[in-house]
Amino acid sequence: MKKALQVLSIFVALAAFTFFASAKKGEQHEIFEEIMKKGFKSTEEKPALLKKVVEGSATAEEKTKLAQYIKKLVTLKPPEGDADSWKKKTQALNAAMEKNDLKALKNAANCKACHKVHK
Repeated sequence: MKKALQVLSIFVALAAFTFFASAKKGEQHEIFEEIMKKGFKSTEEKPALLKKVVEGSATAEEKTKLAQYIKKLVTLKPPEGDADSWKKKTQALNAAMEKNDLKALKNAANCKACHKVHK
């Protein structure tokens, strides 16, 4: 009986860990989706915040929001690929945004270069 309780306890602990790990991964995925859709992906109806910032048509509020999105990207784990590569790419984005270096921001925001390695 004691052994059965130990096995059951281990099973419950593993199930809880798996549940919370997948929930955290799901939350991170939702954060990525929001950042990519609102910050980086343009539609015909609505340009992305990045595009507006690079073109110089963003409001101060929009610049602040993009900066927040980029800062959040720096703290996230990459969905795939090397963590050091992720850190380098997201920190380059963040540095360009902080310096208001639009040319560097545009170069650092190369979607294909990042998605090829991390998506």
